[in-house]
Amino acid sequence: MNLLYTLIIYPLYSIIEVAYTLVYKVLHNAGFSVIGVSVAITLLCLPLYAVAEHWQEVERDKQNKMKSGLDRIKKAFSGDERYMMTTTFYKQHHYSPIMALRSSFGLLIQIPFFLAAYAYLSHLPDLQGKSFLFIRNMGEPDALFRLGSFTVNVLPIAMTLINCVSGVIYSRGHGIREKIQIFGMAAIFLVVLYNSPAGLVLYWTFNNIFSLVKNVFYKLKNPLKTFWLLVCALCIPALLFVLFGFKTKAAYKALFVCAVAFIYVLPLILKAVSLILEKPLAAVMLHNKGRAVTYVLSCLLLYILTGLTIPTSLIASSPIEFAGIGANPNPLDYVHITAMQAAGFFLFWPLCVYFLFNKKVQTLLTAVLSFGALAATVNAFCFMLNYGDVSATLAFLNAVDFKTLSLASLANLAVLILLLGLIVMTLHCLDGRLYAYTYGIASFALLAFALMNTATIKREYRAAVSGGNLQAVTMEPIFHLSRNKQNVIVFMLDRSESQYVEEMFKESPDFFDAFSGFTYYPNTVSFNGHTLMGSPLVYGGYEYQPLEMNRRKDELLYKKNNEALLLLPRIFTEQADFHAVITDPSWANYSAYADVSITDGYDKIDGYQTIGKYSTAWYKANTEGAGLDNTDALLQHNMFVFSIFRASPVIMRELIYLKGKYWYSNGSVTSYTNIVNNYAPLDFLPDLTDFAETDDGRYICIVNELTHDSIFMQAPDYIPVTKVTDYGSSRFRKEESYHTNMAAFKRISAWLTYLQENGVYDNTRIILVADHGRASTEDCIEQDAALDSQIAGDRYTGRGHFHPLLLVKDFGERGRLKTDMTFMTNGDVPSIALHGIVEKPVNPFTKKAVPLDTTDLKKDGVVVSASDVHQAWLMKNLYTYPIRDNQWWRVKDSIFKASSWSRENIAN
Repeated sequence: MNLLYTLIIYPLYSIIEVAYTLVYKVLHNAGFSVIGVSVAITLLCLPLYAVAEHWQEVERDKQNKMKSGLDRIKKAFSGDERYMMTTTFYKQHHYSPIMALRSSFGLLIQIPFFLAAYAYLSHLPDLQGKSFLFIRNMGEPDALFRLGSFTVNVLPIAMTLINCVSGVIYSRGHGIREKIQIFGMAAIFLVVLYNSPAGLVLYWTFNNIFSLVKNVFYKLKNPLKTFWLLVCALCIPALLFVLFGFKTKAAYKALFVCAVAFIYVLPLILKAVSLILEKPLAAVMLHNKGRAVTYVLSCLLLYILTGLTIPTSLIASSPIEFAGIGANPNPLDYVHITAMQAAGFFLFWPLCVYFLFNKKVQTLLTAVLSFGALAATVNAFCFMLNYGDVSATLAFLNAVDFKTLSLASLANLAVLILLLGLIVMTLHCLDGRLYAYTYGIASFALLAFALMNTATIKREYRAAVSGGNLQAVTMEPIFHLSRNKQNVIVFMLDRSESQYVEEMFKESPDFFDAFSGFTYYPNTVSFNGHTLMGSPLVYGGYEYQPLEMNRRKDELLYKKNNEALLLLPRIFTEQADFHAVITDPSWANYSAYADVSITDGYDKIDGYQTIGKYSTAWYKANTEGAGLDNTDALLQHNMFVFSIFRASPVIMRELIYLKGKYWYSNGSVTSYTNIVNNYAPLDFLPDLTDFAETDDGRYICIVNELTHDSIFMQAPDYIPVTKVTDYGSSRFRKEESYHTNMAAFKRISAWLTYLQENGVYDNTRIILVADHGRASTEDCIEQDAALDSQIAGDRYTGRGHFHPLLLVKDFGERGRLKTDMTFMTNGDVPSIALHGIVEKPVNPFTKKAVPLDTTDLKKDGVVVSASDVHQAWLMKNLYTYPIRDNQWWRVKDSIFKASSWSRENIAN
């Protein structure tokens, strides 16, 4: 059953998933996304419906021609004689009773699509609790009203009525058997779907609406032309919305424009295709066997490439990383799963579709699949490109330049155009068997390559099992602390909240020993409520506050951000005798992933990716977290899509990758992924740290985003578990963000204790800081609804967004946590880090002095930005932040007092 599901239903399930995800990304509405799925499936099925209609017409005509003869037989004969005469009559008319199924084909083709939609929409977490129009919860039956104890679900009833109306229009003039069939199916769907989730019924209701429209169109004189004109009219508002009302990359907008242009020129394309079929491909149309063999071998080549060769080559590069995961300890299990998925996409459905159509369509399909097979092979091997290392879930660990619009993508497109021309002009060669021979040889070569990879995987997996290495977790230290020189460590905990500090120490008194010598600065302000504008001055100081960044109008924003990230590492290594390490730099190169390439060219600065790198090791080392490990489910989905990624044109890869989600829409499966990706490096801090006598000091900046996420964890240790039973004793115990902050502090406290035990605590300066806060309101901040409303701008609802964490421990400091109410900003971090180490630090990029005392810079307050702009990849080509004149605010002396906030009039 699993094999049948994967072959038949899974390809349709994936198409539905992509359609839902695509519409949801655009409209952010689950109801419209379900309707979008219905539109996509209807368009996909139109050719099949056309075939079904043709077969039904053939069957009706045949039945009409035979009706008088069959009636005579029924009148003249009975029993065995009637059976024998009827059989003879059928043979004379070249008819078999099984051909009667042709009249049911229109209904039969709906079954796999319905099963796929049922499998996807009836269990989709996105629909739970989501309302749409009169539907209160699309994850449950609509239950619009009740009649006594009976719940009335209106949507299934409406669906059935629409189905019946469509059936009346369609079956006009047809026999009673077809009418019974149509209305009988309507009744069956009513029974089956009456208590189904409203989202699923909504999908099927709109399927029936589109079927009704289709039936109406079929009654028109020129249905296809009318339909094309209607679609062209609908494209106009859609195009205006995408170009001017929807924020996305210019490349994506260009792709949408190309899609719309394709629709408008579709009649010309069809005419060109018709000419190609009549001339270059005419010979292919005449050679049935050669054409069929070429088509089958094209499908086989695509199957071997995406289902075997690419997955095995990926896993063979590091078999142990894919071993011991979930229910599939053997990495070859993922090859088996991917091979079955590829068989559904490239063998079962293509072959079914091929034999449904006439010679002309078969010839066109052969040309398309021949080109697809050749293009996929060229893309996979000639335009592989280097995107860096991947995690166990196939997300790229480092920043990725997908080269969506680049010399590589243009060269790729040029090659593909040449290949298309080659296919059209040479497909007829050797009676249509040239590519049959070519693809037969290529398939054999790819299969041999896959078998070699399989042998490698088997060998290394067996060695790992026999050596017991699958359960071993080895860590290579990346933080090398000095026992005899000074160490400076900055923790940038994204979105960590200052308001929780006192409560965390109250709940875990052991923090007072672990954080011995620390001073807590609660009166600290951030310059923005997002990482994009809030983090640069954490790394680079006041030269990189939003106002100052905007004054440097002739330099790109991302380059100024890179300067900030490298300011302290360069000063420590060039103006003091230090070695520097930075991890996961925030928005480096304005990439969505930590781009450590900014450290290239600096011999004494090392950059590392830690977020996501140690997750698999953490799952293996922590059996209690096994239930959180979604790697198995993600790999079963992502492996095949990764193959499509490799085989696709360069210009399409960023869209297929979709920020590491590979179009996987089940958010519940990925809910713990970010948590563990960030929790693991903090948990492994002792394993990632070593100590030695050195000739130089050490500067380390560790960036972690655990505190940016929100999820309940198991107290008192605040560890990730599948089911939380202990929420702790804090007054914030029911706030998810408190739990992630507490989890981060628990792991850091264990590491600080480790430093103390190894004698490097006193020669180490440690700073814990956040780029911004999170909470809309905080008890410690004086409430002023009118002020918050003014600051709100686009999204902010309170000043808690500007209240970041700041904790500092200096060299030699010990003792109970102190609280200092001095007015601070997170831009003070560079000055604190450098104090007493570099006498007169200078910014190596701007040559300006970096102040060690920032009191004068804050005496009249600081100017912060309430702008909600936070998507760096949209601003890679901008020179200044897009901040409106009314989004500047001055904060003076105290973040807590409403009177300390005043609007600052700054013209951009």
